[in-house]
Amino acid sequence: MEEEEQIWNSDSNSKFSLSIGRVMNTLLTSRSKKLENAISRIDSGSQTSSCLLEESLCFFRNYVRHAVEKEETLDHILVPMIESSLKSKDSRHCNQVLILLNWFFKDELVVKALGVNLANIVMRKDDHYINLGWCTLIRGLIDSETTMNLNSNAGKMMNCCFFWQHLS
Repeated sequence: MEEEEQIWNSDSNSKFSLSIGRVMNTLLTSRSKKLENAISRIDSGSQTSSCLLEESLCFFRNYVRHAVEKEETLDHILVPMIESSLKSKDSRHCNQVLILLNWFFKDELVVKALGVNLANIVMRKDDHYINLGWCTLIRGLIDSETTMNLNSNAGKMMNCCFFWQHLS
């Protein structure tokens, strides 16, 4: 009986991992403008017909919030984002990670968890590729913070500062 339960849980987890993998692939390979527009529609509560990108964003946001509330690690979310920021730093997909992180900056609880988890990934992993990706991601966030200062987006800026506190 216990073996059947483990098999069922394992099968359920692999299906869920496959789903989150597909969602992340959709988000990280989308065009920046389309991703920003989808986020704007979600944030505004627009009742227009939902597309795959918007559904992926909603699934992703709910998944991250749920993981944060349960105090689970976000390695399986953040490591692919770190790798993506490194792989695509010179391509048209370089901003997706920053767009997603900036979107999460609106939620103080999530920002705190992201900061703690990002710092923990670098401290735990002895992987130079991940460390380089982390540096690339942080550089992008600093550039993004500078842009936010110029645009004086106060709410995002407060959460960005909160994020930096937890990275230190």
